[in-house]
Amino acid sequence: MHSQANAAGCRVCARPAIAWLALLVLTPWMPSPAVAAPKTDVIVLVNGDRITGEIKSLEYNRLKVSTDHMGAVYIEWDKVARVQTNQYLLLEHADGARYYGQLAPGAEDGRLLIDKGDTRSTPQNVDMAAVVRAQPIEGGNFIDRLDGYVSAGFDLSESGDNTSVNLAGGLSSRTRQRRWSIDFSGNVTDDGEERTERHNLSGFSRRPLENRYFYQGQAGLARNTELDLNLRSSVAGVFGRYFVQSNRNEWLGGVGLAYTRENYAGEDPLNSLELVLATSFAIFRYDFPETDISGSLALLPSLTESGRYRSEADLRAKYEFVDDLYFELRMYGSYDSKPPGEDAEKSDYGFVTSLGYSF
Repeated sequence: MHSQANAAGCRVCARPAIAWLALLVLTPWMPSPAVAAPKTDVIVLVNGDRITGEIKSLEYNRLKVSTDHMGAVYIEWDKVARVQTNQYLLLEHADGARYYGQLAPGAEDGRLLIDKGDTRSTPQNVDMAAVVRAQPIEGGNFIDRLDGYVSAGFDLSESGDNTSVNLAGGLSSRTRQRRWSIDFSGNVTDDGEERTERHNLSGFSRRPLENRYFYQGQAGLARNTELDLNLRSSVAGVFGRYFVQSNRNEWLGGVGLAYTRENYAGEDPLNSLELVLATSFAIFRYDFPETDISGSLALLPSLTESGRYRSEADLRAKYEFVDDLYFELRMYGSYDSKPPGEDAEKSDYGFVTSLGYSF
């Protein structure tokens, strides 16, 4: 098995990379801070219980509510009968439709009455079960709308000669117009004779369109000493669609173009244009133990070098054993049919275990 990546290698490019990605992905769309919304939203559960607080988000079948006396509370969406809020929410329907407005008191369980705040329009009555995401747009501040995670792992062989350290983290959020995300992962493996590194820093900004279509801009930096890759930087534009989008699972795919600059050990820098064919999926289960399985696959045929193509694959399984604390098993793989270096390896794959915290 080939070696894994490295958090320590991030020192080569982390500082300029983080600044560059933050500027590219976040700055143009970062919302201005605002005064926190009052905790007056009312959630009625199917058993008749009522919770008063401030709605923070709905995603993956969980409604997050901030309360005065219980802190953040997570409620399974299918256990909610009615919702009322004066906040303006952006809601996404399973068919790709998007709604924006306040949730007025309704007379029927399992339905949302969406009031646009316009006296000339009639509130929209929407099936609650078909709403897959919701995000406050006005009210609250930028920090409150951030989601993130951090994880770390350490593996030591029985002899103590082979050690592997991995770190990962990310931030994401949504606005009325788009969703953005920044993710980092890094591994370093040392067998006493050789040290290998693998790390990635990537970000994207995705804008939804009608009928579950979207387009996104993305950028990334990668380093993999197992493949003799000192640094790969890329920017890409992708047009895609959600094929499946529900509170339990999602599947999407896209096609686009990427400009890539690569620096391999002992080789001149290489600039290339690549076709991007990508797909990803996620499956969620919130019965105990809470499980999250996700995966992605990207195929990148070169348009400037005949016969060359690259592929990247990733599969993750997360098990939450305490609120917001989870165990993760990750499998990854990289392949390059014609790496620039004569002696460079064509493939690299590995397994990572870690403990993480989401917030």
